[in-house]
Amino acid sequence: MDKKIRIILFAFLSVLLVIQLAILIILLAPERTTSEQSAFAHDGSPRRVPIFMYHTSSEDSPGYYSDLYVKPSEFEKHIKYLTENGYTLCTFDDWHELNGIAKPVFITFDDGYKENYTEIFPILQKHNAKITIFLTSDLTNKCITREMVREMSDSGLVKFESHTVTHAKLDEISSDGARLTEELRDSKAAIEQLTGKSVYAIAYPHGVYDETVKSRAREFYQFGLRSFGGMHWTDLDDFEMLRFAVGRETSLNDFVGMLGSK
Repeated sequence: MDKKIRIILFAFLSVLLVIQLAILIILLAPERTTSEQSAFAHDGSPRRVPIFMYHTSSEDSPGYYSDLYVKPSEFEKHIKYLTENGYTLCTFDDWHELNGIAKPVFITFDDGYKENYTEIFPILQKHNAKITIFLTSDLTNKCITREMVREMSDSGLVKFESHTVTHAKLDEISSDGARLTEELRDSKAAIEQLTGKSVYAIAYPHGVYDETVKSRAREFYQFGLRSFGGMHWTDLDDFEMLRFAVGRETSLNDFVGMLGSK
């Protein structure tokens, strides 16, 4: 066989082998779910997703749990910074579209205080900004009403997700299978019935959970959130999602620093 033909044939077979190996790698790689595929960058690398946790809001400190009461004027500064600097405020309905969003950010509130309606909702309307409220579904402790929930939900600016039924410390009841199921399942069902919208996420009350809680939560939800931890990355556990805690003393500079951290 002519030497030149042998060289060409060898090159062709080499290329064919490389293609076969690439196909084999793709076939053997673990398949990601639709939400995982779209949450990663186009090149498959993990993405930073800042998730902020608030609770409630008041210009005046109530004197108890005062750090939970972020001033409305400060909260508005946070929202203005985000909207003026190209960030897209997302809810968990948007998770599957993250790869099409250049600068996603999640603003979340825990519990369901009435001030979420009286103080925060007008700011959202003013700036056309979206947030998530993790709602304790029994609605007996924080004074938010069913009518308030419906109005905020119907506006399209507030998405309600689960914070259990009674704000129980889930790690303390994880050995009680029936009670744990009630807290996880019944909260989801109650919020879906009230808002007419699917519930995808749960924020663990007090930020506490264990492996049993995580396992049971997966039966009802797609995401589980902690109270602290810092910046979330899309290659981390979807049931140990990290958040930045925002309190009364969190300044705009503090907020911007957390937003840009790693």
